[in-house]
Amino acid sequence: MSTSQHSQISIVPGAGRREQTEQPDNGFEPTIGLKAVAKILDCSAEQCRRLAEAKKIPVFRIGYRWKSTTSAIVRWREEQLALIRHSRPSEER
Repeated sequence: MSTSQHSQISIVPGAGRREQTEQPDNGFEPTIGLKAVAKILDCSAEQCRRLAEAKKIPVFRIGYRWKSTTSAIVRWREEQLALIRHSRPSEER
């Protein structure tokens, strides 16, 4: 097929996927608060606070605020989902 036969495709940055924040050049990932963690985990901020206090999610405190990183929460969530998948009896899979 020649190039004149190809249709023009317009690419819109970020279309069809979630916007991801770019990591700064210093290699550190920005922190997020419990509201953002709750959004990732699809639960309430209050439930995230309880999980944080029980040390069940990967968060840390800065003063009186709980913080984490997006990658830590996503990695933890994927690990939890993998544990659930592997712990079920084979007849339920």
